[in-house]
Amino acid sequence: MAGLGQRRRTGGDLECEIDMVPIMNMFLVLIPFLLASSSFLNLKAINTSVPVMAETSVPAEQDKKKPEIKITATVKLEVNRISLEATSSELPEAKLKVMDAVVKKDSKGEYAYDQLAVALLKIKELYPKSDTLILVPSDAILYDAIVKTMDVARSYEGQKLFPSVVISGQVQ
Repeated sequence: MAGLGQRRRTGGDLECEIDMVPIMNMFLVLIPFLLASSSFLNLKAINTSVPVMAETSVPAEQDKKKPEIKITATVKLEVNRISLEATSSELPEAKLKVMDAVVKKDSKGEYAYDQLAVALLKIKELYPKSDTLILVPSDAILYDAIVKTMDVARSYEGQKLFPSVVISGQVQ
């Protein structure tokens, strides 16, 4: 009896070929499918920023010059209307209340963005250094309405209004 670790060879080497055709067929189908499906994923981004509470200090050079007044417009996007409020630490409350506006939906149920743009244009003409708008959408507002509001706030009929749009949540 032969030892446990020994094998007996019987006449010559066995030739064994692996059939590669099914594997090649699989790659022939799989590679074009992966290449075709990868082109369907397109991501887009809208540039916006988040409000940050910070203390600012005015350099000594700006203390000598009278700084121009900046207004921060706050647009509250609600289900039935758009509310515009102006805020500034440099103006009294009575002057700011004059710039406030409420734009209701029209008879078709769409926001009247032209009225909003006119109200923002009025603020921009009075205070041209103003460049920040805070957009506060409610939870039920659709993405499309937020983007349209941002577009109207940035420019209207070729004129730049508030290029820096900040999206914020409602504080409860």
